[in-house]
Amino acid sequence: MLGGEAGAMGWVNLWSGILIYGLLGDDDNQDRPTLQHMPLPLSMHTITCNHGMGDELALGCPYSLRGIASVTRRGKACLKLAGVHVTGERLPYTDVETQLPAFAVDDWTLTTWSNDKMAGYFKDWHEDFTVRSSEFRISDAVCSQLLRSGLLHRKPSRDDGGEEAMVELALRNLWVSHPTPSLNGEEDVVYLMAKPKCFHPKAWALALDMRNSTLLGVAEFGVGKPFVGVTYHASTISKYMSLVTPPVAGGYLC
Repeated sequence: MLGGEAGAMGWVNLWSGILIYGLLGDDDNQDRPTLQHMPLPLSMHTITCNHGMGDELALGCPYSLRGIASVTRRGKACLKLAGVHVTGERLPYTDVETQLPAFAVDDWTLTTWSNDKMAGYFKDWHEDFTVRSSEFRISDAVCSQLLRSGLLHRKPSRDDGGEEAMVELALRNLWVSHPTPSLNGEEDVVYLMAKPKCFHPKAWALALDMRNSTLLGVAEFGVGKPFVGVTYHASTISKYMSLVTPPVAGGYLC
């Protein structure tokens, strides 16, 4: 559901756009629902890839690279879109730890857009922030948290002695994916899934303040599988929960 005066709902293709169905019709024809297409903005890299063709086969699956959320901002329905571009390369060998293809990440860039008009026009989208990984500020407290988490260390990808027994990483070297805009419309926060290497069985969530170019925190969550697919979903359920959890009776939450 997208909200708005027309009670809109939409079907999203994160490359090509959103098909919006206005359940309550428009101002000119209140009796008939409306159907329209809303294009989504693309980064310059996305537009120019594949020699300017920018087709979906060259771009790959969008869900690991883009995320969208319908929120309320300043009392109005608003769409927020986030996209991540990773700069790196596939290495010419198989990772000895995962037994899957090995990759090297040199840098990544995060971009956000917003649209509070939702009228179906490309011009309604506004690029809010673009921040490179090296530009994110990290406080001493978060830096300590990041170091303790283990995210910035990985085992060697090969066994020929060309790497240290434990490889140290910078923020820019992490394998990041699945950008997820915060469901709090008043925030400019994006969550990323981060791994020390592609196909690593563990994953962490990074909270990034785009407006202030700041890493807010890091949290590990269970994965246990080497897949690159999404393993978490954003939710606002926490704001409806009290600080005191009621007891569990008979194996069910009361």
